[in-house]
Amino acid sequence: MIKIEQHAVTAWPAIDTERTGGWLLRHTPGVTRRRNNAALPPAADRHPEQSIGAVESYYRSRGAAVTVQVSPAEEHATLDAALATRGYRHDAPTLVMTASAATITDRLTPVTPVEITPELTPAWRAAYGSAEVSDLVLSRITAHTGFASITVDGEIAALGLFVAGDGLTGVFCMATAPAHRRRGHAAAILHAGAAWSAAHGAHTLYLQVETDNDQARRLYEAAGFTHSHSYHYRIL
Repeated sequence: MIKIEQHAVTAWPAIDTERTGGWLLRHTPGVTRRRNNAALPPAADRHPEQSIGAVESYYRSRGAAVTVQVSPAEEHATLDAALATRGYRHDAPTLVMTASAATITDRLTPVTPVEITPELTPAWRAAYGSAEVSDLVLSRITAHTGFASITVDGEIAALGLFVAGDGLTGVFCMATAPAHRRRGHAAAILHAGAAWSAAHGAHTLYLQVETDNDQARRLYEAAGFTHSHSYHYRIL
């Protein structure tokens, strides 16, 4: 679990980071994604509930909401209770799921060609649609990146991002244009990404999916992904 969370920090970088009391504090002005603007706690045996004040000072000094990613949630019941007592609201419960590259390629049968490029192209950036994330996050990833896409009639119909390193690959930005859904594009993206991952020496893939996203969870479970751990956010 810890290795995955450490990989995710590198795979989805924040502009402003600071370490204090074992916490990793992250802030990215101009990007609203919680992932870029949340504090990651240290291990439970370091009693992160005792140093919440420093976390609050960091975010308030930047004019940002105080956001804590309670991860792994299974190990931070004491911290979670302390945050609730201080008035933090519970938000975005999320599952972290893992699968081997071999399992994914065995289970999924691609139905359409997938292109994977090592760099963020103008076409991929335009299809993704968030200039802020592209400019402030995706273009700053230092690990191996695979920008996957399926093109139909000259336009990108589906895309995904794979970030590999240290034996792991994170799966991000999975999306299919509404007019092209239910045609197996997402499965094809995952299949191609798993093969790409294995070729880069990363034989385990992980992804994050919010617990109420039933459609995505069914796809990932069919591809062989299983539950690793959970997290949620506490926001003040």
